[in-house]
Amino acid sequence: MKIRPLVILAAAMLATLPARAQSEVGMDINVRAGVDNAEQVRRDQDPAYAKDPAQRLRVYFLARVQEEKTEERLVKPVDAVAIAKELTSQLAARGFRPVQPGQKPEMVITVKYGRGFVPNPYLDSNNILFGDLQKQHTNLSNSDPVAPWQMHDSYVGLEEKRQRSRYEKLIIQVRAWKYPPPPDPKQKTELLWMTTMYVDDPQHRDLNTIAAKMLATGAPYFDQHIAVEHEVTINTALPEGRVKVGSPEVVPPAAPTAK
Repeated sequence: MKIRPLVILAAAMLATLPARAQSEVGMDINVRAGVDNAEQVRRDQDPAYAKDPAQRLRVYFLARVQEEKTEERLVKPVDAVAIAKELTSQLAARGFRPVQPGQKPEMVITVKYGRGFVPNPYLDSNNILFGDLQKQHTNLSNSDPVAPWQMHDSYVGLEEKRQRSRYEKLIIQVRAWKYPPPPDPKQKTELLWMTTMYVDDPQHRDLNTIAAKMLATGAPYFDQHIAVEHEVTINTALPEGRVKVGSPEVVPPAAPTAK
């Protein structure tokens, strides 16, 4: 029996529909952020101080941008220099200034990226977490777990969040450390703030193509507090950098919408 060319064309069009629909939906970029607890208490008690970023530490030294290597490899080697350039641009847009010759920094910024698991605040679990997060930076304002028995509008969708937090992520994490460090080497350097940006499906995403978007999404929350139950999720329809077999198709991006 002969198969007409029109039937073959229709079958090919149907086969492309799932991929196209997936690109149009875009991806969720999730953001978590916390600041030092004592600093957050001061901001809560002093609204004038909280609204004036000029009173806070802003001169930084970018010490390193490095991959946090795990058993699962990234789909492609990542250009760490490109991440550093984009981060520098995002920091400048928010009033942070790189240290100049002869000047001392007020903070040291480090960046980690890679595949891994983020803390699941909706469960008591012992996942192997990204980087040294298994040590839990308990001095941060968003370190406390969510109490699942509380009844409140903010807990709508708790089960979905609980499930999604269990899966492996593709992560960029920006940390700011107080400078100078304590004179006693036995004392830990104070973590001033930390912002974590992550997306799902790390086995199919090329971080090179989405890192700038992730940093742009997370940058407004540098040196900011997000209550853990109010984790920010931005859905952005863009060419996602997904690793696919076959001829690529780029769907024009739509305007980002916040969830």
